[in-house]
Amino acid sequence: MVLGLTGKYCSGKNLAAGFFISRDWYDLDMDRFGHDALESMSDEIIKAFGEGILSEDGNIDRKKLGAIVFSSKKKLLLLESTIHPEMIDRCKKEIKSNSHKNILINAAILHHMELNRLCDSVLWVESSLFTRLRRGINRDNLSFLSIIKRIYGQRKLDAKYWVEDVDIYSIQNSGTRSSLETEVNSLIDKFEERV
Repeated sequence: MVLGLTGKYCSGKNLAAGFFISRDWYDLDMDRFGHDALESMSDEIIKAFGEGILSEDGNIDRKKLGAIVFSSKKKLLLLESTIHPEMIDRCKKEIKSNSHKNILINAAILHHMELNRLCDSVLWVESSLFTRLRRGINRDNLSFLSIIKRIYGQRKLDAKYWVEDVDIYSIQNSGTRSSLETEVNSLIDKFEERV
């Protein structure tokens, strides 16, 4: 089975992913694929965005790059058109070579990248705006304005905008870690019964 796991910024998507991983699901973390693509395509990215995105050690500083792309739709599209094809290709190869396993595609922009087309089902993790703001401040140490920009940029990453030919499951993550774990494990049991 291939399950797409998605949710907005600081919704708890990665926490939910951890529960799948602990039950031996093969994790395709698109954030990690993105970091790898930034590294392997660094020359093209530096050429496109300039040396101002580099850290003191000469590597791409993801926070500097993020500040640029999250403030300009045009620049975000440029970055996406540069790294997404490599990320998608890697995802497809990983699915093919691990087809005997239960696979989790962990991607905030699952639908934007059209990775949902590779999935048997999709799990959407929700959390309230206030909770996501609080988590963003505590976890990422970003300014309130930076977090608002990220949240605003994801306003159309909502399940109500999707047209799907697969089942979409939704879980609310505004309670405790334990309650989320119970809910996710219950869904994992259902998914594993279908295999």
